[in-house]
Amino acid sequence: MTLPEIKGKSITIFHEQELTSEQKKEMFSNLYSGKPHDIEDASKRKDGSTFCCQIKISPLFTEKSRIYGHLGIIRDITEEKQNEDSLVKEIDLLTGLIGTARVIVAVLDRQGKIVYYNPHMEKLSGYKLKEVKGEDWFSRFIPDRERGNIKSVFKKAICSHSTEGNINPIVTKEGNEIIVDWYDTTLKDDEGEVTGLLAIGNDITQRVEVEEKLKTIYENMPGGILMIGQDYIIKDVNYRTCEITGYKKEELVGQLCDIVCPKGSASKKCPIWEEGEEGFRGMDTAIKCKNGIKNPY
Repeated sequence: MTLPEIKGKSITIFHEQELTSEQKKEMFSNLYSGKPHDIEDASKRKDGSTFCCQIKISPLFTEKSRIYGHLGIIRDITEEKQNEDSLVKEIDLLTGLIGTARVIVAVLDRQGKIVYYNPHMEKLSGYKLKEVKGEDWFSRFIPDRERGNIKSVFKKAICSHSTEGNINPIVTKEGNEIIVDWYDTTLKDDEGEVTGLLAIGNDITQRVEVEEKLKTIYENMPGGILMIGQDYIIKDVNYRTCEITGYKKEELVGQLCDIVCPKGSASKKCPIWEEGEEGFRGMDTAIKCKNGIKNPY
């Protein structure tokens, strides 16, 4: 429609269906409340076709704070609503299966807004779905320090690059952090267009805490510890091993154990791998240090 065609006419001409007296009363009550508000509705074009729109309405005031008009900004959200409807269909199929699952199940739209999450996520986060539905996931749940990185992961995932093993914390309603191991996959409509992201998360907070405690014990053991695989490759060493040998950790990890032990891969006489022993002591061997000195072990 052109401006001359609509100038001076009631805003109700845009509504797909004629409003009832009660609906008109409610609408004009909102208009003259003096507060900005949003409307989502089905509107009609000049040719009679309809589209879904969002109207942001703000009052205009005189110098004496009297309302003399309103500013309305109309945005076509038909595509967004169609995508949302597709996501809802996907959710309806999943809800029966995941409603009681002991994992986090969340659905985000293409912009990263919260469409759905299951009761387990409600319990962990402290937020009911209705409290945060439609909000930006990253602003609500991701700590500031992690937000940029996680948004980058999301952008990759939404482009059909499935991600797994992505570990990051989420912030609960009480301000605590929960560490979650995520597996993501895209949701698509009937035409193959990506409509959103399905994220499955496992709360590993306790596991990480236990691992950190064990790591502290491991690093502070009075004796040197080496973790060696059946391929005779050093997988890890503790701080004390570095002190004894003079090597840095990165100089040992990934090397054959011969670098510090004469009975390593070259001799094939390791009593643990070759003879099935659980351990040994008093062997006729010594730890070879970086400076060439051999220390009893």
